[in-house]
Amino acid sequence: MSDTHNYLPFCRPSFSDNIISDDHGKYDHHYWSPIPSLTKSCMMCKRKSLSRRLTIRRESHISEDNAAHIQIRQDLKPKFAKSCRGLICLWCSEECHRQCWQSVNDNNDDNKCDYGKYKNIIVRPQWLHRVANSPVGFQARFPDNIDPSNSSLTPLIVFINKLSGGQKGEIIYNKLIRLLNPRQVFLLENDASVMQALDIYSSLRNTRILLCGGDGTVGWILSTLAKRFSSLDNPPVGICPMGTGNDLSRVLGWGWSYNMKRLLTTLLHISNAKPIALDRWQVDFEPLTRIDPIEETGSIRRCLSHILDHPKFVREIDRPSYQNYQKPLNVRFTNYISFGLDAAVVLDFHDKRMRDPSKFTSPMKNKLIYLNISRQYFREFALWRAWNLRSYMRIICDGEDMTNSLRHCHTVVLLNIPSYGSGTHPWSRTYQNSISLSNNIPNQTEKFNQINSNRFQDIDPPDYSYDQCKSAREDISNTVESSRASVTNDQIGRQSIDDRKIEVVGLDSIQMALIHIGFRGRRIAQCSQVRLELIRSMPVHMDGDPFYLPQFTAINVTHAGQVLVLTNDNK
Repeated sequence: MSDTHNYLPFCRPSFSDNIISDDHGKYDHHYWSPIPSLTKSCMMCKRKSLSRRLTIRRESHISEDNAAHIQIRQDLKPKFAKSCRGLICLWCSEECHRQCWQSVNDNNDDNKCDYGKYKNIIVRPQWLHRVANSPVGFQARFPDNIDPSNSSLTPLIVFINKLSGGQKGEIIYNKLIRLLNPRQVFLLENDASVMQALDIYSSLRNTRILLCGGDGTVGWILSTLAKRFSSLDNPPVGICPMGTGNDLSRVLGWGWSYNMKRLLTTLLHISNAKPIALDRWQVDFEPLTRIDPIEETGSIRRCLSHILDHPKFVREIDRPSYQNYQKPLNVRFTNYISFGLDAAVVLDFHDKRMRDPSKFTSPMKNKLIYLNISRQYFREFALWRAWNLRSYMRIICDGEDMTNSLRHCHTVVLLNIPSYGSGTHPWSRTYQNSISLSNNIPNQTEKFNQINSNRFQDIDPPDYSYDQCKSAREDISNTVESSRASVTNDQIGRQSIDDRKIEVVGLDSIQMALIHIGFRGRRIAQCSQVRLELIRSMPVHMDGDPFYLPQFTAINVTHAGQVLVLTNDNK
């Protein structure tokens, strides 16, 4: 065998030492690794197994010296020869019989490695160069022989949170470094590790990002991208859902949970996914002078308030779970921010997971633990008429005081996307088709012409009404009828993720259950800015990050630009 390319390496190269190389194609040959047997047809003979007759005939043409040499090798390593009858290419995953491999000539263009089904997203070793004076050590760029207009190449940067998905992140990491170039897959540690990866691939055109994590991870990376890039200038982001809720992943069509088959499908689809704009929102906190609570009205509410003085999250302000989480990790969000009963449950869940992560080994187990924690708030759910958020906060939407809309609410949610709390639709499942960026953003450059408008389908289930279920409890009927009446408000439109508006929704304890079977909450406003003034301490949940705010705090929510994300039309 005179071909020096046709050999069994210890490992495949992941980068090139030379910034300028005359022979870019020298890296495009197969890198073989032994396997016990073939799992599919051989790329040479097109058969899965070799017949014994064929093997004997091949050996009969071997000279006596070579035959003796082969016999000695078989005698010395009989187990190795018996167990490794096949080879697999570490790049394209093509398989080959060891006997057929001896006749492969990698100098033949027909036998060059094409990098397999992930060829459009793999960072090829000749694209990545070692740079001595660079703080990150490497720099990626396309070689000169690649056509700049070739939009089929979409090099992928993968970020993985190894603690997400029941701590399955490390399994995903080990899988992806075998399927892709190991130097395009990164375990998330901190902002610096993200910035280093972006620095390495800053010169590579048409780069895309895949985030493997939950809503908290997605919010963190999108915030980091917003710091690094101007609005709508970031590499568009796809999602491998590994959290408990995965609401943004659901909206963008990447699925609601993780499994290995779905991950491999995501790798195939991400190259053809369409970039769209996603609104982001800034959250600013400021102290308030003391303000008086609003007096409660109604004999029933005044009577029940003696049984339930205040909800637990207002009474027990000295709990360790509240004291340990008094600052948010980010001050911007893309999914939603919620206040009240739901946020209290999420905060307790998060505190328990941080204290004993070994118990949170799968999304399903996480949801069971979440339900168990919800039981600790039985009094707050059962005595739902004894309290409401109007006693503990004020809310102003586009300058209009909407505090009276909270009189039946135990949770208030500011929604940027149609999905909330693991796939519910409290605003309703009908939301506006996302319009093209060319209609949204003035003076765009030509690079946005490639961004396709993503059009969501209208899927609005029938609203719950008293007439449809006369046997329902009167309280439930009144609650839903109230939200049903708000649909006729001309100031409230359908929901869109890029309209620079945020939807404000109120939920009582009954609606918090009903939204999981297709109903919606109480629409309060659709606006461009929101101000909340906390009269008492309050738990908050923002994109997977729960925390506890002290009393007399004002929260101002304003639009903070947009980021590019990827929507999967092949779902």
